[in-house]
Amino acid sequence: MSQRTQKKCWLTLQVASVCAVVLLQACSLANQKPTSEPQLHERELHETVGLSAKSLTYVESISTVGVGSNDLIKRMIAGDDLQTLQRPVAIDVRGDTMIIADSGYISQHRGMSVLPMNDSLADAGLRMEDKGSSAIYRYNFKTKRIKQLWGAGEYVVGDVSDVYLASDFSFYVTDIDGRRALHFSPNGSLLKIYKHPPNIFRPIAITVDEQRKQVLIADETYSHIVSFDMDKAKPIYGMGGRGTGPGKFRIITDMIPIPDGYLVSDRIELRVQVLDSEGNYVANFGQGIVTFPTALARDKYGRIYVSDKADSTIKVFKAGKLVDQIGTNGYGAGEFRNITDMKVKDDQLYVVDSLNGRIQIFDFVPDNSVAQVRH
Repeated sequence: MSQRTQKKCWLTLQVASVCAVVLLQACSLANQKPTSEPQLHERELHETVGLSAKSLTYVESISTVGVGSNDLIKRMIAGDDLQTLQRPVAIDVRGDTMIIADSGYISQHRGMSVLPMNDSLADAGLRMEDKGSSAIYRYNFKTKRIKQLWGAGEYVVGDVSDVYLASDFSFYVTDIDGRRALHFSPNGSLLKIYKHPPNIFRPIAITVDEQRKQVLIADETYSHIVSFDMDKAKPIYGMGGRGTGPGKFRIITDMIPIPDGYLVSDRIELRVQVLDSEGNYVANFGQGIVTFPTALARDKYGRIYVSDKADSTIKVFKAGKLVDQIGTNGYGAGEFRNITDMKVKDDQLYVVDSLNGRIQIFDFVPDNSVAQVRH
């Protein structure tokens, strides 16, 4: 059977009922045996946590920022109000812009209205009558000021799990409870909706191949990645699927593009898998080292950063080997409480430290100063 025929056949998958899928996940979690996790020596751990490590150096945190006009005189007249992040969950960065999704702003009056269900942009399902359960911001690195994109937040039914900021500064978000991904203009106007009930139930991660005009969405429940035509918002083919072993997934937690393929993390099956651009299995790493991966990132030196919810650390891999471990549970610089997203901009790593209500920024240390601590 040709690869194209296989991809077409994939779209006719008979997906079991959602209840059966959720029950299967619960059974898998209940039956999972704890793995024996190798540990770094105490001396090595002490050297890598806190303000600096062998691969990262702490720079600063973004938690409270200015709002309103960028004009100094206008700010003097109107007042220079400040906005504090509550529970940031997802970001993306490009140029002087960062898009921030914050799920800490839940209105006390969450009235909803049902919109017509059809194929137009009105197909937004349940729409919040106030500012919604998620706030979406645009942050400017030059002015260090933030603007809330009210229109975008209104369309998000529940939490946002991932953000992709495109080269034209439009952006995509995964709307978990809405079971879809939404594409917005730079000012927050809704442009397109990407959904497909038979194959998208809990979208957990999103990336866009702007060259091939494809939007790729990883679904946590159905354990696969669906590629949509960017313009038509229709599914084209899928990668992966529920199962055990190489190339299969149980509960996907993140997906990011890398040169010639993708990285996909899983909290039950093989912890991090490398796929080629067609979705074929290449390699895996992190098994027995990472317990609960939540976010992935890759620097220009080829190092892979995997956040681990189990011990509030970022584990760093090179060629499949653990070379560094950063952080611990806490409130200080270089410490974390639930990392939900990581993104790379130039020579810096941006870490969403969700329960601490901040985004921590680290500089990458050049690869030649990273010493391997485990073989």
